[in-house]
Amino acid sequence: MLRQHARQRGNLKLTEPGGETGQSFGVIGKPKGRKLVPGTGFAFSSVLQNSDKKTVGELNAFCLATQPSPGEAINGTCSGTAVVPGGSFALNVGGKSIGNNVSGAIVGGTGKYAGATGTFSSKSSGGENSPSTVTFDYTLP
Repeated sequence: MLRQHARQRGNLKLTEPGGETGQSFGVIGKPKGRKLVPGTGFAFSSVLQNSDKKTVGELNAFCLATQPSPGEAINGTCSGTAVVPGGSFALNVGGKSIGNNVSGAIVGGTGKYAGATGTFSSKSSGGENSPSTVTFDYTLP
């Protein structure tokens, strides 16, 4: 008889403060003006803060256009790592108009999040470079 283990579910909410707080940004390839052509994109890093506005982690990601994109949003795919208290999450998102409000998949993790699956979302409180709430809804094996 196989014994099934209860899967542990969790939720973690952090904030990307926006602005220039702990953020870096770089262009990949040679965009045409403000438009991204297939094979171009960007890489970025930003800090993650808890509800006390204390830096507790960081988000590192890159996005590549697979179709012509307007520049403010990308038609393509993004992959990243969120370093959070106790470990990290491996993240993927793809589709059209990936921009300030994003949702995607948690496809792995490390530390206390080893083997994590689930979803994440990042919801901006305004326009480009405004604070965003990042929510990780995860399941552990």
